[in-house]
Amino acid sequence: MNSATKGRMFGLIGLAGFSLWVTLSLGIGFYLSLRSSFWPTASAQVSSSSVSTGVSNIGRWWQPELTYEYRVGGHVYKSNTIRYLMPASDHEEDARQIQANYAEGRQTRAAFNPANPSESVLEPGVPAGMWWRALIPLFFWGLTGYIYYEIHHPERRLMLLPDIEAAGQEQADTPD
Repeated sequence: MNSATKGRMFGLIGLAGFSLWVTLSLGIGFYLSLRSSFWPTASAQVSSSSVSTGVSNIGRWWQPELTYEYRVGGHVYKSNTIRYLMPASDHEEDARQIQANYAEGRQTRAAFNPANPSESVLEPGVPAGMWWRALIPLFFWGLTGYIYYEIHHPERRLMLLPDIEAAGQEQADTPD
């Protein structure tokens, strides 16, 4: 195995690791979202509600933050999970709208995990518009498969050969 192939294999292993990480992180979010849609609900009261903000490498973001309390089996639980797969928003209005839906003191319903009642969400199920994220891991696994195929079929890599070797190949292929 030459050094170029070793480099490609090293890159392929890195891409496969990244693909696995993306698959697991999104997969867990989708799994929890789907699972929460079957949970029973309990009456809940919002005890605090605000919007936090910050700056990342792609710009300013806003995130609704709240705490709510609910009672299951005589025990009082506190949580702050609105829903799974809830990224921060680039628009303050979107975060403020969610916060307005759960104003401090408001009565609402919380879906809780019957096996672990301390785990709950206010909005169970997969949020609208999030199904397209399932395509992200497919893209990276497809890219990983393509690169793997290219590594194991070097005859297909004529574009990657240096110009001198390619020119020599063309001269050898042309009849005299």
